[in-house]
Amino acid sequence: MRTTAPSFVTVGLWLAALSALPTLLPGCVAEHGTIGAVIAQEPDTGRLFLRDVPPGLAAAKAGLKTGDEILLIDGVDVRVMDAKQIHAVLAGDVDAPVKLTVVRGEQVLRVTVKRTEAKKLLPPRGNH
Repeated sequence: MRTTAPSFVTVGLWLAALSALPTLLPGCVAEHGTIGAVIAQEPDTGRLFLRDVPPGLAAAKAGLKTGDEILLIDGVDVRVMDAKQIHAVLAGDVDAPVKLTVVRGEQVLRVTVKRTEAKKLLPPRGNH
């Protein structure tokens, strides 16, 4: 029996490189704060996962890890939200808190993330 990986719609708020993540929502690099992570939502179930948690940004500072599943954002079930709604509740003023309920393995964690300044990080330039 062959199994395939689930497909995801990326709704990330932090960009590693614009060209590497073509399915990101327009405007996800806000002038405001962000949780500092790339997130992806399963189109069929609405489940939301952290795909990348760069060091030094809000999600990493709060102890979140790649692979964590976000269940609730400020008490609202993410499965009923679309990508625009998720972006709207995660983006906001720098230093403003966002309360997340996440699953890591068998643990349910309640984490408050303090938004950091939105940054567009590009890969390091090579020597030519």
